Amino acid sequence: MSDGYLSKAKQDIDRWEHEGPGWLAQVGDVVLWPATKAAEMLIPNGVQDAVGKAVEGFLLGISNFSDLTVDQADVRERVAAARATFGEPREISQDLAAADQVAQNYWNWNLGYAATEGGATGATGIIGLAADIPALFTIVIRLIQQISVCYGYDPTKPEERDYVLHILRTGSAGDVKAKLEALMFLKQLEQILIKVSWKKMTAELAAKQVSQLSLIAAVRQLAKSLGINLTKRKALQVVPIIGAIVGASFNGTYANDIGRTAFMSYRRRWIAEHETTPGIEKGDQQN
Repeated sequence: MSDGYLSKAKQDIDRWEHEGPGWLAQVGDVVLWPATKAAEMLIPNGVQDAVGKAVEGFLLGISNFSDLTVDQADVRERVAAARATFGEPREISQDLAAADQVAQNYWNWNLGYAATEGGATGATGIIGLAADIPALFTIVIRLIQQISVCYGYDPTKPEERDYVLHILRTGSAGDVKAKLEALMFLKQLEQILIKVSWKKMTAELAAKQVSQLSLIAAVRQLAKSLGINLTKRKALQVVPIIGAIVGASFNGTYANDIGRTAFMSYRRRWIAEHETTPGIEKGDQQN
């Protein structure tokens, strides 16, 4: 495998960074807007508050998610098995391709899982809405963490939990402006973590800089905005008959957005660490 794989990966990442909402999302907003506005009137304020508090609880408890939902050893074994299929000599592009392959498998699997969950809770109408969104966040946070391990990162570390939250924020952005703003903070955190991996910044200094970018301090504001935004976007789920379809479609689309954000972000970070720093092998970090 040549460096052409690395070049294509960089092009894919750059293209994603400048993408806005997908065509389907834009059309959906226009076509479904009247029905969505009508459905919003059926959602009591208490449901929005419940959703916001549930999201807040999940974000505050993110430190407990890694140990409960991600088998890091299994993920690393899958990446190692994928890497073995390329044989020797060992090349950086092959290491990346192996991580990409396993990360995409987790991405696809969780997308289907999210759609199934959304369809099941959507069928219950407004009753299932408050339970659906926290369940969706459980799935997408696990997805981010699984992808992180594919590239050799440990989501149980405090700085990695912050990175997970920034990916969640970026993937949840509803327009280009919000995405670029979230991406800016994500890249700032990324640069700090890269310097640590290069031994150009002490852990103590990194912790201070990371704290300035941390979303934990603003987690309630983030949870509230996400809760309201997601509740409104899922408003049609309260309508009988079509609720299951809306729930499955939205959850699948949202998981796909988060999966793509995690996939592209961890790839960008991995490439920056390994391509610029000769002698660092990804397999050495994973073993």
